[in-house]
Amino acid sequence: MSQQFYISGVNFDQSIPVMDREQIDMLLMIDDGDDDSATLVQELFGLFQSEGSDKFKNLDVVCAANDIQALRKIVHFVAGSAGNLGLARLSGFYRGIEQAIDHGKLTDLTQCATPIQTAFREACEAFAAEFSV
Repeated sequence: MSQQFYISGVNFDQSIPVMDREQIDMLLMIDDGDDDSATLVQELFGLFQSEGSDKFKNLDVVCAANDIQALRKIVHFVAGSAGNLGLARLSGFYRGIEQAIDHGKLTDLTQCATPIQTAFREACEAFAAEFSV
């Protein structure tokens, strides 16, 4: 895991694999393993990247303004999508951010934008490399 994933007050299981192969295999089996399932995974990944990038457009502003609830909404949305796509570590990291906010352990967001974006980018790069998308 990158050192950039660190945010003070946020705890998550750093041994979580980057990808949950069982979740990804379930996506691939949706169409009984034919070529359409690979196309479906590519489409879902493209949608994930697009929606995630869209959510992060205002991330720097949200963090600079210390808007905790806006940040929670952003990471909640992306964590769910990441989990559905099989990006287990990213989902775990973002769920850790949610929990830190919920428990009052994350109150200063000034250092959050970079690790949040780095985690997203690295997860997308790993998925793209694994599935040649």
